[in-house]
Amino acid sequence: MAKNKETGTNDKVAAARKQAQQQVKAQERRTVALIVAGVAVVALIFGGIVWYIIQQASVPDLESGDAVAPVGADETGGILIGMDGAAGGEAPEDAPRLDIYEDFMCPVCGQFEEINKDDIDAMREAGDIQLYVHPISILDHYSQGSNFSTRAANAAATVADAAPEQIVPFMSAMYQNQPAEGTTGLSDEQIEQIAIDAGVPEDVAGTLADGRFTKWVIAATDRSSQDGVPGTPAVMVDRVMLDQAEVPYFQPGALRSHIEGL
Repeated sequence: MAKNKETGTNDKVAAARKQAQQQVKAQERRTVALIVAGVAVVALIFGGIVWYIIQQASVPDLESGDAVAPVGADETGGILIGMDGAAGGEAPEDAPRLDIYEDFMCPVCGQFEEINKDDIDAMREAGDIQLYVHPISILDHYSQGSNFSTRAANAAATVADAAPEQIVPFMSAMYQNQPAEGTTGLSDEQIEQIAIDAGVPEDVAGTLADGRFTKWVIAATDRSSQDGVPGTPAVMVDRVMLDQAEVPYFQPGALRSHIEGL
């Protein structure tokens, strides 16, 4: 009996030792996993920091020679639309300045244009405002890698520069043919045809895909962020951001009434 009891005790000790060894190994595996995960997180954070620094370093400044500006563009990245509807045209200096920030992929921008375009055109033609349009690109990630927002904004800048009289009809036509978010957007060939249909000369329309003003678009988009533009559409009057709670500019006539009341 004593021998059997001793054997049983030894078995319990062996089992306890084996369990303890298994627990140690399990803890070691957890420790290794935590270390690996920690290293991965650090690598991810570091990689993100490096990516951000590279991206920031690659963004040209509007005032640098890298960002070729189109006709009518100023230091804010806006393109002046004159009383005659031409980019860089004449506008009364004593009229309120109206800045419109838009992305051609933004469906809400399309709604804004539909609601306010006629009023804005009427005020511009009457000399009641200085109109600056800002074609920026913040929605490239919604076009399946085609960079539609940047390509469309570059096209608008190209028209403003080489066919300034057609900038208003071209931008209107782009919204009339606006693609849905999440699609590849319009192809270069489609944008070219839209430009031709809007009255842009064919030799100019054939250069829209050259990307001459891409760096300017990137710089203007970055400048809009610096100026506190939270998204698109965004509206400034005399360089002060309008709050929709105070000026509900998605209601027909609200924006015009606000400006005429200044």
